[in-house]
Amino acid sequence: MPTFGELLSQYIERAGISDAELARTTGVQRQTIFRWKEGLTARPRYREDVIRIAAKLRLSPTERDALLLAAGFPPDEPSAQLFSSPDLQSPEETPNTKEPADEQIRATPATAPVPTPPTLRRSRLIERPGAMLATAAALMLAVAVIGAVVLRAINPLALPPTAPPTATIPAPTTSPTTESPTPTPPPTTTPVVAQPGEQLIAIAPFVGYTSSDLRFNIAGRIREALEEEISSAGLPDMRIAILPEAIGEPEQAEAVLASSGAVLVIWGEYDAGRVRAGLSTPAMEDAYWVTPVDAPSSLPFVINQDVPRDARIFALYTLGSYYRTTGDNDKALAIYQRALAQNPSDPTVAASIHFYIGLLTPLVSGYTTTSFSESIYHYTKTLALQPTWDNARYNRGTSHLGRALLSLDERADLDAAITDLTRVIQRRPNRIDPLLNRGIAYYQRNDAGDLDAARADFTRAIELEPADHQAYYHRALVAMRSGDDAAWQIDLAQAVELAPDYVPIQNAFCWGYGMAGEPATALPYCDAAVAADPTGASFDSRAITLAQLGRYSEAISDLNNYLAWVLDSYPELYDKYRGPSVEAWIEALKRNKNPFTPEVLDMLRRGVE
Repeated sequence: MPTFGELLSQYIERAGISDAELARTTGVQRQTIFRWKEGLTARPRYREDVIRIAAKLRLSPTERDALLLAAGFPPDEPSAQLFSSPDLQSPEETPNTKEPADEQIRATPATAPVPTPPTLRRSRLIERPGAMLATAAALMLAVAVIGAVVLRAINPLALPPTAPPTATIPAPTTSPTTESPTPTPPPTTTPVVAQPGEQLIAIAPFVGYTSSDLRFNIAGRIREALEEEISSAGLPDMRIAILPEAIGEPEQAEAVLASSGAVLVIWGEYDAGRVRAGLSTPAMEDAYWVTPVDAPSSLPFVINQDVPRDARIFALYTLGSYYRTTGDNDKALAIYQRALAQNPSDPTVAASIHFYIGLLTPLVSGYTTTSFSESIYHYTKTLALQPTWDNARYNRGTSHLGRALLSLDERADLDAAITDLTRVIQRRPNRIDPLLNRGIAYYQRNDAGDLDAARADFTRAIELEPADHQAYYHRALVAMRSGDDAAWQIDLAQAVELAPDYVPIQNAFCWGYGMAGEPATALPYCDAAVAADPTGASFDSRAITLAQLGRYSEAISDLNNYLAWVLDSYPELYDKYRGPSVEAWIEALKRNKNPFTPEVLDMLRRGVE
């Protein structure tokens, strides 16, 4: 009976695929596959790994069961003939359509996300850039460390919790040295420890998997490049140390982080001229809420003839990661831009750098049409290199949404946002952020059928996360625009119960009752919204209510305050945010005439003025 490693080697050789490709498409680490083939690890721990490998290698049921039995697991078909040789039997002709497995990353505070991009939306409350950009900033998976744009709420500083990125990233190149090509046992102790006030970067010797005599001093080359960049950046308190033992698994790197107090641990493996490096950071709040097996951290970096340049690119990438963990976004952005200027040839490295530049640009420059355009450009570059990276597509979609809310001509961006977010939802149907932001985009576009589509997205988000007040809040805005008073009142009541301090809800009540011709009911909510909103964005809602109560001078004052806010904050959007209409309302009120007739209120409610 052949061993599991022998059988696996035969099937892999027959299929003609590399260990790296098998690892990428099954979620099993390449070094694990190597150990199985070499007999260093006798059997797999998980039956599911064997099943995925069998599917990728397109094994027949008999061959699959032979592999399972050799691995120590029961076969799917116990009566089938087992242990047929791959040299004598060809695989079935049914194609393997299973997509690569996805990994959910460790959940730590979101950064990327993590810091704060906008959740943009534009309902009545959204019809002002302030409320909109607040909504826009709240849902941008933007990380202080990496992220994806989510635009769903009204507070530009509030971000949904997201998960950090994987511990590995594209690796650098290396040069010959005297390291052993055989796997080194995982470290059990860490003699290297950060001193008080010191920023320590620990580099482990890379595990080698090669039968040749060629040896690589990868750790030394990375240290050399990092020391050069750190000296150039003027970081006197940063020290780089080489660990005595290699690291082969993310869990080992995390243990070293904890015991050494390092800010970064670099580790990895090499095999036949290819290097894959891992970059682990403590409690890094990145925004990779989905991380495909082939995310920016798990593909090998091909060693080419320009070893020094590749090592420098990785050093810059590492330094950018350090600045992201410390929240120094402007320095991180500058470092990534320097890395991009080196013209990285590896598509994973280039895609990762473009991604981080797209993420950090609005965090550094602010949420403007220019910064959103820059982000869209870099996310597009990312997707050209890595079309399956859902984070990049999600961020690009929310960037389109953000730019739409800040543009006079928003239609093309709204269409693009809906297209990108739809792609993400198709692949990630149980994520609420894409649903919320696509619902906002539908609401903002307001074409035939868009309100129904927005309502469906918000309803689905509620089904997935019943405690999310934003889903109720935005569905209430849809109900207002649709004229369903009972529905929006129920949803806003639920939203305020879930988030009593969420200020936009008060403004929504003010707007809803005001548009329904119930100013006396609306006024307490209007007063509460104005009192809690220092920007001036809530004055127009209260002005409409005051005018209906015959309090014209107060309404004029509120409308003037609203115009002052628009001119101060978004002068280029004066027409978009009703500047000329507000001027006409003020003139009518000065003539002691209420401009808010039932017809005008209905047009405002439907968003078709």
